Amino acid sequence: MRLRLQGAMDAQARRAITEAVLRADLGSRINFERDIEHDAQIVRVENWLTVAETVEAITRNGYAIAAIVDASNEIPDLLSAR
Repeated sequence: MRLRLQGAMDAQARRAITEAVLRADLGSRINFERDIEHDAQIVRVENWLTVAETVEAITRNGYAIAAIVDASNEIPDLLSAR
């Protein structure tokens, strides 16, 4: 899933968001990217949670989601092919 964050995000905010999502699902993969068109930060998350649960984990820690850019959710591949 890809979520557009509201407001400026510094390194400390990105760490706090990462920690919040990992507390909800330790197996999450989290990446941040810049949305130049909207001058905003995008957080891309792959996890076992629903979009609503992921948004709740982030907003519970004081950060706002401006938009859900992509609601698809890839489950992290925890087992590597041998």
